[in-house]
Amino acid sequence: MNLAVITGGAGHLGIACAQRFLDHRLLLCDTDTARLERAAESLRSLGAEVSVQWADITSVEGAKEVAVTAARLGDFAKLIHAAGIAPPAAPETIMAVNLLGTINVLDAFTPLVHAKTVGIVLASLAAHRRLTFEFDEMTLRPTKDPLSLSRELCERYPALSPSRLAYAVSKRGTILQVKKHSLSWGQRGGRLVSISPGIIADTEMGTQRGLNAPRASDGEHEVRRGLSSEIAAAVWLASSNDASLLNGTDLLVDGGHLAAIDTAYSSAERDNWHGLRT
Repeated sequence: MNLAVITGGAGHLGIACAQRFLDHRLLLCDTDTARLERAAESLRSLGAEVSVQWADITSVEGAKEVAVTAARLGDFAKLIHAAGIAPPAAPETIMAVNLLGTINVLDAFTPLVHAKTVGIVLASLAAHRRLTFEFDEMTLRPTKDPLSLSRELCERYPALSPSRLAYAVSKRGTILQVKKHSLSWGQRGGRLVSISPGIIADTEMGTQRGLNAPRASDGEHEVRRGLSSEIAAAVWLASSNDASLLNGTDLLVDGGHLAAIDTAYSSAERDNWHGLRT
């Protein structure tokens, strides 16, 4: 039986993804030991073979330890990188987990990639805000520590929420890192894809106040929020043999949110969204 490694395995999205891969042995990784054990027990009750590992992916060594465990367990086939953090966390923490943590995980697992290995990395709709594109060089080839990165963001846009800005930019960086690492994964016969969820109702971020699904400016289009299970379904599809040509790309799974913004919003509303002012 092949092995699927799931970072952020104690979170709503991580658990939902695990439930889609019950035909694999599972290695769940997280920093919340109690939640990790509860998640493992719930999956074992469904018949899954589950191992758990406490892991701090903001550390290069922490990410490597997960890869070492995966190699020891054997038959590594899937990597689902669902670990991430959102506002109101400190911007430097967001950059450390979402951007540098992703780099650490992908670097650590690349040597394990072989024919038919698939990696799925969860990004975000926020990464499609146009303002984030200004920081592409910073997030594609980061040379600073998380605090310095977050300070640079704040210095350029002092009027914006530091945490929201860090989240959007870090998730844009996630997409770019998938593109970058997909080349080496492809050379080894594997694939690497990012998935950008929209607002998900049953996650911590999705239930925060003020994150209701948007309505288009003409009042005719309303975009519903999704569920973790729907994102997990997209992860499963992107990792399946039916998606064998997908590599180095991002799949936007947002219920039409961005389509409404870009086609049905007024130009002012659209600019405000892309500029992180709403």
